[in-house]
Amino acid sequence: MTLFSVVLPVYNEEKVIQAVSQSICRFAQEHPQYEFVFVNDGSTDNTGMLLKTSLNEFRTKQVQLIDYKTNRGKGFAIREGFKHTTGDHFCFLDGDLAYPLDYLPQFEEKLQNCDIAIGSRVSEKKGKSWDRSLRRKVLGFCFNKLVSSILGLPYSDTQAGLKAFRRDVAERLFKMQKIEGFSFDVELIFLARKLGYKIVEIPVKVSPTHSYKHSKIKLFGDSLRMLKELLQIKHFDSIGEYDRQNLP
Repeated sequence: MTLFSVVLPVYNEEKVIQAVSQSICRFAQEHPQYEFVFVNDGSTDNTGMLLKTSLNEFRTKQVQLIDYKTNRGKGFAIREGFKHTTGDHFCFLDGDLAYPLDYLPQFEEKLQNCDIAIGSRVSEKKGKSWDRSLRRKVLGFCFNKLVSSILGLPYSDTQAGLKAFRRDVAERLFKMQKIEGFSFDVELIFLARKLGYKIVEIPVKVSPTHSYKHSKIKLFGDSLRMLKELLQIKHFDSIGEYDRQNLP
């Protein structure tokens, strides 16, 4: 039986973390081929304490918690969680469980015929975005336009928090990565395409129980930060930095 590892980075999610952890533990009990790693990325609220309490109630070896005090960003959290996984296939999923766990078997199956499977919140058949807040729609649309323009990536959605990899592919990409912020996902895809890995998009829909009401996104400030990171990726590539990282 092939083990499928899932990392969930979390930061200040005290409002939803108990429900999320309970859903994860129940799913793990019903699907023994999955293991989950929560990474508490230096939360300043009660996320860490609530997670520990919830996981202690279930006491399953399939779900573990990595906890540290300093916020390091999504990219760092995912790479740190990856170190504690053992599966032949690896996936990271938004820690607020924006996407139903029912997608996991679909992503696992796709990895039989590709190297990387990425969630896309845009339906290619209908050409319409799935329901999201207006602010996120605007930011997502603009960001994807920038990704296409600056890095030449042809994918309809690079930011959906659901992506799966063959383990050897993830290991290679993580060693080459330099970005730890918002554009962590984009850098992963950029590097994968540069190395010739096969990437497949899978349409995904945000869970109907998920809400963006308390979005942490700051439209102007975060947009500037994302643009800066995209330009950094372009710069690293232009000076051959990624090629040096790829040397044996």
